[in-house]
Amino acid sequence: MELEGKAITLGTLERQDCQELWRSYEPLDPPTEPFRMGLSCECANDWFDDIQQKQGTAQLYLGIFVKERAVGDIQLAEINWVNRSASLGMSIARHQDRRQGYGTEAARLILKYGFDHLGLYRVTASIVEFNMGMEHVLLRCGFTREGRQRQEIWRSGRRWDRLLYGLICSEFRMTD
Repeated sequence: MELEGKAITLGTLERQDCQELWRSYEPLDPPTEPFRMGLSCECANDWFDDIQQKQGTAQLYLGIFVKERAVGDIQLAEINWVNRSASLGMSIARHQDRRQGYGTEAARLILKYGFDHLGLYRVTASIVEFNMGMEHVLLRCGFTREGRQRQEIWRSGRRWDRLLYGLICSEFRMTD
């Protein structure tokens, strides 16, 4: 599967792509995910296996590629086929590839596919309050902040809020 954009392509993640993304991932400060300290590339193989097991039933998980180099991953996860809903998640591995517009373009491509081809009606996203890059992407795609889970996340010695966002198909079409 391939979704073509102007600067990026969304495509199937192969095992070697997952290994490369795993090796090159540079966390935000403070990190938005648990540390991978001491975890070998074998965990990247587990990640790849998990993607393959759920692909097409519970999620659509794709790599974000720039000139055939994997720079990140994006997914419509927790797909609920009855309610026609899913959650959006994304990661750009290296600091140098962030703030290049790749995330916004990737989100627009996968959302368009989700709404137009998968028949989704609603997509949600949740972020840690300090993840301003992802918040920017969500707002550019038309998401609305729907809630705040106060002091939900413990990172770097303090508590952070989780911000909840939602997007209805008709709202996305206005920004498309």
